[in-house]
Amino acid sequence: MYRPVPSLLIAVAALALAGSLAHADSDDDGDEGVTLDAIQRAVENGTVRPLSDLKAIVAERFPGDIVRIEPRVRHGNFTYEFKVLQGDGRLVEIHMDARTGRILKTENE
Repeated sequence: MYRPVPSLLIAVAALALAGSLAHADSDDDGDEGVTLDAIQRAVENGTVRPLSDLKAIVAERFPGDIVRIEPRVRHGNFTYEFKVLQGDGRLVEIHMDARTGRILKTENE
């Protein structure tokens, strides 16, 4: 059963992101950090889908609690990394294309 992350947690995460600046890729994996402002601009201009749409896709395919969401820029494209704690205690990491909502990769941790 999907239970949304409390608004307070989302607000805290948003503040943490807002305080950070985009940074260079330090480990050469193609990932770069991204600011909250950059995401907001991308949603406003239609480059990426709203987070609520993407969360709904994750919740439909991966039942459990979304416990973490990390926005990224990977090779010039916005992505999200979702971590979902499932009912059986497994933590699933889902990488998603923020423009299309397509699941790029999943990992069980």
